[in-house]
Amino acid sequence: MSKLKEKYHYAIANEITVYPLTSSTCEMWEDVVRWCCQMMKLEGLKIDLYLVEDYSNIKCCGDSEQVSDTEYNIRIHSGQSLRDFVATLTHEMVHVQQWVNDEWSGDGEKEAEKRQYELADAYWRGWE
Repeated sequence: MSKLKEKYHYAIANEITVYPLTSSTCEMWEDVVRWCCQMMKLEGLKIDLYLVEDYSNIKCCGDSEQVSDTEYNIRIHSGQSLRDFVATLTHEMVHVQQWVNDEWSGDGEKEAEKRQYELADAYWRGWE
């Protein structure tokens, strides 16, 4: 695979939608999800990301659910700081990776918590 094709493979191998579609930050959040897919080598997925202002119905600052083997929903409280928002999103993407690979211990929280800021900081440093 050419380097150019390899770089963008995971970016086009997944269907990612951010709601509400009118959010001025949709492209950024979509980029974070695509970056996670690249880092985690996830492909063929449909991921819907919901930005939620009222998080009284969300555990902590975000949550995720497996809809099917290839479909996932993620809800993130939009009122967080930028770094925390990205960390919460990467945390939920760790759960997606756990479901895809069918590998986790316990409820998967310890791994997601351990990796969330490592991944968020790596995102800010750029594609590795």
